[in-house]
Amino acid sequence: MPKLNREESQARTRSLLIEAARREIVKKGFATASIRDIAEAAGFSLGAIYSNFPDKEAILLELIQQHQSEERARIEAALTRANGEAASAMAGIEKWAETVNSDPDLGVLAIELQLHALRSPAFAEVYSEMNRKHRRALGTMIAQLFELFGKQVPGDPSEIATGLAMLSRGLSLAPAAGDNHRAGRILLTFLKALIEAAPTAQKAKKARSGKASG
Repeated sequence: MPKLNREESQARTRSLLIEAARREIVKKGFATASIRDIAEAAGFSLGAIYSNFPDKEAILLELIQQHQSEERARIEAALTRANGEAASAMAGIEKWAETVNSDPDLGVLAIELQLHALRSPAFAEVYSEMNRKHRRALGTMIAQLFELFGKQVPGDPSEIATGLAMLSRGLSLAPAAGDNHRAGRILLTFLKALIEAAPTAQKAKKARSGKASG
């Protein structure tokens, strides 16, 4: 294995610490898993943690942020590859849906962080803002998908994204019973139903014009 430079070594250390934190918190819970537990699980000293992260909250926030960035990138890629074709876009969304809750640990971590946010106002402020930014970005993509189908989004797109995210979070705690794609199929059922029931953009525009003239 070639020798790593300083930046590569630090990146590897951070990655190992993040994975160790994931395992320890899933196994023991956020409150019980200590910084020392995480350091030992990763094979590092406490100093290695504190030279990379101020606390265990920061470790988990980076993990969730990485996951959110990857999720947005996959959905954005599906919409970009569609080249304006609604059917192609939905096919790409269906491929993304196959990955929903494929890592059950992330669902457990999300619940642990939400519970911690209820008990720590300072953490809640940071965590909630991170989630708001993520769902606003997802809302923009949802609006793009509705537009491809010639439909008007029935409400605030970021609220729809929030609802789908909450559904996904709940499904992550339900027994999979060997069906790893069940959560994704359920999300798609709700999303497709929303698109099907939504008014066409033209009808929505006429309705708004009628109200304005009235």
